[in-house]
Amino acid sequence: MTATRVAKWSTLVALAVGWFVAAWLLTRTTIPGNLHEPHVNAAAEFQASLLHRSTRYESVLRWLWVAGTFVTLAALVVFTKLGPRIAAAWQLGRVAKGIMVGTVTTLGTWAVTLPVGAVALWWGRRYGLEKQDYVTWVLAQWPSLVSQVVGLTIALTILLLLAGRFGKRWWLVAAPLFTVLGAVLVLVLPYVESIGTRKPHQTAVYARIRQLARDEGVGNTPIRIETVSDETTSANAYTTGIGPSARVFIWDTFFDGRFTNREIELVAAHEFGHVARGHIWKGLAWSLLLTLPAFLVVEWATRRRGGLQRPELVPYALLVLALIGLVITPLGNAVSRRYEAEADWSALRATHDPGSAESLFRKFTRYDLVQPNPPLWSYLMLDNHPTVVQRIALARAYRERAR
Repeated sequence: MTATRVAKWSTLVALAVGWFVAAWLLTRTTIPGNLHEPHVNAAAEFQASLLHRSTRYESVLRWLWVAGTFVTLAALVVFTKLGPRIAAAWQLGRVAKGIMVGTVTTLGTWAVTLPVGAVALWWGRRYGLEKQDYVTWVLAQWPSLVSQVVGLTIALTILLLLAGRFGKRWWLVAAPLFTVLGAVLVLVLPYVESIGTRKPHQTAVYARIRQLARDEGVGNTPIRIETVSDETTSANAYTTGIGPSARVFIWDTFFDGRFTNREIELVAAHEFGHVARGHIWKGLAWSLLLTLPAFLVVEWATRRRGGLQRPELVPYALLVLALIGLVITPLGNAVSRRYEAEADWSALRATHDPGSAESLFRKFTRYDLVQPNPPLWSYLMLDNHPTVVQRIALARAYRERAR
């Protein structure tokens, strides 16, 4: 083996080792390693009728996800074959032509998957979780579609320019660049998402929530109430932003009388846990770790057909990225579940209220029809949170440890 090959393979091995070390560090959490979580039997915790209802509701949604995934991949295969014809129809420069091919592909894929979303809406309306009528729902899809097209235009412009400039090494530049752009979006978007939301009312519950934020070391994190009760009965909360833009959004459905004050405080403490443990920052680090090999695979796949700089290969590149996303989904969900469990643990430590935690998790099944113990394939491919029985087990483990 020549010295050049030895150096090449040594570099690849070093990069692989560095990748796994970084991934291992990013999966570390503050949940005690010796924590004993008791077994929780869903059949013993929930009424049979509720288990049947939640299973039936979520099983249809799962198969709709399978259908949507299949339709998306099939559409991308079709557009991959049509790529040369679509590109030939535009008398434009290389980059502009690639953008148009990508736009046509995006619009076509969106159109063929729209019926799947409509069926999901019908199913949610049937179970009383969705309130939107179909016309309103269709109109609500346009902002998302426009943002997809705009985002794809920016991404393709960058990728096609880099492919033309750096050849087969474009992925080495693109991966960190896209991570930086993602960080900028994560920093800026929360300010836009706050439009139309409101601050919580100055109540005893809010005062308690602010104290929980201080207890978790994130006392300056704003809370916004998002109005969704005219669209759904589901209850949800989420954390977004980094640095000064980090904030917690809580859906107004948590305040419709179904949840106790202590349960709402747990929800807020959970979201503060995400901020305190730097989960958004870790997500950006994962973005870099996963984008590097993903772009490398895209480069290898498109090089066999002439390289990404060819605009007619844009649908093929999107197909490869979709397949990569499908393959790494179990990993992404596993990481997300670890962070969500850590946020649960942080909330338990802040509130010292495992009883309300159990009650809250039970209500996710009662009101949102979350199946307490889903099938394994769904757990791997769809569930980015611990299951309801896992979350109940964590609350009970905390209770036993705190005694």
